[in-house]
Amino acid sequence: MNIKISFFFLSILVLGLIGNSVITTDSAFADKPDLEAAKEAREDAKEAKKDAKEVAKEARENIEEFDEGIVSTSSESPTTPSDIETSGKATICHIPPGNPTNAHTITIGRPAVTAHLAHGDVEGSCEMTYLDSVEENDSNKESRLSEKSSQKESKALERALRLIEQLEQKMSNLEERLQNILDKYESGEYYGNISTADAVTNSYVISFNGMATSIYDDTVTTEMSGELFMENQVTASDTSKFKILSGEVIIGNNLYDVAFGKARTSSSGQEDSMVIVLQTIDSDDNDNTIKISLGFNSPPEGEFGSPSEEFEILDNSKVSGQWVLDGTGQLSLGS
Repeated sequence: MNIKISFFFLSILVLGLIGNSVITTDSAFADKPDLEAAKEAREDAKEAKKDAKEVAKEARENIEEFDEGIVSTSSESPTTPSDIETSGKATICHIPPGNPTNAHTITIGRPAVTAHLAHGDVEGSCEMTYLDSVEENDSNKESRLSEKSSQKESKALERALRLIEQLEQKMSNLEERLQNILDKYESGEYYGNISTADAVTNSYVISFNGMATSIYDDTVTTEMSGELFMENQVTASDTSKFKILSGEVIIGNNLYDVAFGKARTSSSGQEDSMVIVLQTIDSDDNDNTIKISLGFNSPPEGEFGSPSEEFEILDNSKVSGQWVLDGTGQLSLGS
């Protein structure tokens, strides 16, 4: 700035010198109205103009050096954020609408920041914005995955607890039912009213074989066989009662071991039938109730079971909730 002022005053000085020379020349011409004096004055004016040009040139060179120094200093020292704030500039990540992959960092005047942010630009450089975005996305993703996993674990745990509760309730109900049966068995109530028991007790053997069909899928069948041991309790002309002492029923690879049971016969005069109810424990230690209905081919002749009585297993015979039974067998006196 000082150089520019100096140049201004220097120009005035030069013009003044030129003016003085002209004035001096005019005076000399008045005093010496000869050609030699005029020529001398013109030579002096030329020298003065030459000197003025030299001074002006030197001043311009000084100004250019000053300006180049400013530019050089500016290029060597990067603008800092504080410089940008002082100069009213802001750095933003410009995201072209419809072309986000072409995002790039620009520096704009601070008054224009609001407009840029309104169409999706972000303050700060694109590099920092991208890193912050990636870190935020990764963090959010991990948080969502963790929350989702926690929700799944919670639901699975709730379901498991609910199933356990249902199983415990089922076991409790089964235990209660079995306990009632056992209580009745021990007290004799299980076999019904035995007011006039037979004076003579005989042993009987029931053996049978056939097929078992799944209750849930009638295309699934397997071989079935069994042997039961029983004794009479009450013998009558129309209804007789028996106690099942032991036995087993084999269906496929599963063995149903008989804990206890009971049987009852009924006679219509034309044919006799027997209904057997067994309490069993299978190969997986589960308790099961088996009901077997026997239809005798003809009314027994002579003492019951002697000779052996042939029968068929009727349609309503089944292992509770598992199998429907079908087959034939015989009932005979035991040893």
